[in-house]
Amino acid sequence: MKVLTASKIIPDRKQELLKIDDLFDLPNRQDKDYMDYLDTMFKELDKSGMIYPILVIKKENYWNRFPWHGGDDKMGVVTGSNRFRYAKDRGYTHIEGIVCGHRSDWFPLWEKTFLRVKEG
Repeated sequence: MKVLTASKIIPDRKQELLKIDDLFDLPNRQDKDYMDYLDTMFKELDKSGMIYPILVIKKENYWNRFPWHGGDDKMGVVTGSNRFRYAKDRGYTHIEGIVCGHRSDWFPLWEKTFLRVKEG
């Protein structure tokens, strides 16, 4: 078992180890701008590790505009796609995450955990 854990704890939230194979990337972007940014993000994660856990949602609680393409048995990554893709790329079997129950549960966590890495 190879586990990617977060260096920060979110108070009063259950952080758990999630199987990579039970997750999928909801945005699922493939455009060149995103892939270039992902390369920058991977370098940062190689250097600093994962700071915050990813945020995931079950299909029955999903609210967003991206199509659900993971089947009924998988959870979608709503925040942390870069970290999730990094974990998959680097051969991790599990990643630390928080399962959100609904949008009002997710949004305050997104505000606390969203981080954009800039090159240079």
